[in-house]
Amino acid sequence: MVSRSMAARLTVALSLLAVLVFSTVALLLQRALQDELERTRRQDLAGKVDVVHHFLEEVQETKDLLSLRHRLDDALIGDGEMRIWLITNDGVVLYGGRQRPEVSQSESGEMRVRREDGLPMKGQRINLSAHPIIPPSELIVAVDTREQEALLRRYRNTIATVCGLGVALTVLVTAWIARHALQPVKRLSREAAGLSPHALSARLSPVDTAELQILVEAFNRALDRVESAYEKLAGFSADVAHELRTPLATMINATEVALRRPRSTDELRETLMLNLEVLREQSGLVNDMLFLAGADRGQLADSLQPTDLRHQAERVAEYFEPLLEDKHQRIAIEGAVTVTCNPSLIRRALVNLVGNATRYTEAHGTITITMSERAGMVRLAVCNPGPPIPPEALPHLFDRFFRVDRSRKRSGGHHGLGLAIVRAIALMHSGSTFAHCAQGITEVGFEFPRADHSERSAADFSDAKTSSA
Repeated sequence: MVSRSMAARLTVALSLLAVLVFSTVALLLQRALQDELERTRRQDLAGKVDVVHHFLEEVQETKDLLSLRHRLDDALIGDGEMRIWLITNDGVVLYGGRQRPEVSQSESGEMRVRREDGLPMKGQRINLSAHPIIPPSELIVAVDTREQEALLRRYRNTIATVCGLGVALTVLVTAWIARHALQPVKRLSREAAGLSPHALSARLSPVDTAELQILVEAFNRALDRVESAYEKLAGFSADVAHELRTPLATMINATEVALRRPRSTDELRETLMLNLEVLREQSGLVNDMLFLAGADRGQLADSLQPTDLRHQAERVAEYFEPLLEDKHQRIAIEGAVTVTCNPSLIRRALVNLVGNATRYTEAHGTITITMSERAGMVRLAVCNPGPPIPPEALPHLFDRFFRVDRSRKRSGGHHGLGLAIVRAIALMHSGSTFAHCAQGITEVGFEFPRADHSERSAADFSDAKTSSA
């Protein structure tokens, strides 16, 4: 696709507009002058006709015809552009010349008169049939329009020159204005071209144009999101590499040791069993990361159906019963809500929440699963007594691989993705997560709308994801 200069397109558009405006104004002015000259000509002809009528009325005797000629001559003195003919119906020219002028009618209804010397004129003809002295005849009064036509030509030339200069000036001024007005766009383009992953903190500088400033602010907000996502991706990649490096190194070392000398079948089997255990853990880690990647792409929960959340909580409590007995802990369930959701995902979120709570609850402690509904939102929470969580750590509890105590190592199959998966499940139900810690009680959970999520749009998912982040 060929790109076109905005300044050039703006200049061409305004230039064409200027041509249209100047041409229209020129035509209107010329038309107005032409109409005014035509009106003046007609008034002059009508005035001369009235004068001649007055002279004819004074002719009462044959001797008055001579004085009529003198009066008509006097009427034409000082008005060389006008001619008068008095012609009988028999073709005898009583006044105005030796021969009858050529008379024709134009398509517009104007009468054209051509004098004996060939000069074209415009005139008016009146029949005289009831005069006591003059026989039936016609009166022709014509005026020479050469001066008016010359005036119109000079006016057209002047208008054309002025309009041409106006259009040229408009083009130059428009080009300058367009170039000056688009300077901020060029500057912003250069700044945007300079952005790179090595300068994620760079932002577009503000401009003094309101429309462009809106674009700058929106672009800078997008850069904020990109920077945040890039930093999270870099941290996530580093965490994944760290999580995979240790077990891989363990398997490599175990395999190298096993291969240094001949081993019995039992020794090799033991080595393979250890490697298999580690591989299963890493397979779970990969599956969890794939699940989170799907949630990040905007995947919404499917297979929605009416679900009794208390029944799901009871199943989770039954699942943890052996572990709770070993740790001398117990689970209490409060509330009962039925809602449309994906039961397996909700159950997985509860497992992660309860599992996280069992690790930090002391012996003989009680873990409470609460469920409630308010203002169209269903709320699921797991509360447990345990060590206090610093306030600055609470917003990051649902981040991947986040640890409140950085000095503590992972244990068992816990990779630090449990609460991140809880947040992903909440987002897949267009919901959000929360975490509170006060007076030795930690409450962690999520909430989501009671509405049917299958009808919710990706925009709702984006909004929920933003609010939970």
